Amino acid sequence: MNPARRTLAAAGIAVAALLGLSSCAGLFGPPVITLTMPEIERLLQRQFPLERRLADVFEVTVAQPQLGLWAERNRLSVRIDMSARDRLMGGSWSAQLSFETALRWEPRDQTLRLAQVRVQDLVLGPDAPVRSIGERVGALVVERMLEDLALYHLPPDRAAELQRHGLQPGAVTVTARGVEVTFAPLAH
Repeated sequence: MNPARRTLAAAGIAVAALLGLSSCAGLFGPPVITLTMPEIERLLQRQFPLERRLADVFEVTVAQPQLGLWAERNRLSVRIDMSARDRLMGGSWSAQLSFETALRWEPRDQTLRLAQVRVQDLVLGPDAPVRSIGERVGALVVERMLEDLALYHLPPDRAAELQRHGLQPGAVTVTARGVEVTFAPLAH
């Protein structure tokens, strides 16, 4: 191999080694993983449709959400269709729901979770009795139902690998590219 090629190969290996180390040890800042919109949607597909029974009276079904990134507020915007059935009286209603949410990392169980869920708009279908009261109560119920919902669970082998490198997931940021999880040194 001529000297110019050998120098170029050595430089390439050095750059690759530095890039590999930077993702583990944070030489160029903390490592960051970005979950793109399609990846987030795949994670949500595992959670929806979401079916819950409320106060043993209502059965609520929440369909697959439509997502938006709200980077300037560090939040996701979400629109979903939902339905409810009254188990006592046999009535059923449909609704469209829009809400925004922050995301947080829960170190206790290594999950990415919804946080600070705020309903922006809840419109009950025309068949709903007492719409304005139902919409206000429904918004509160939905916020409670979705708050702390786990979107992603870090597999135990990945968590162990991160721990071996002295890292743990830290800050969660919504950007125009997706949701970024920044890894930080383990607290001692």
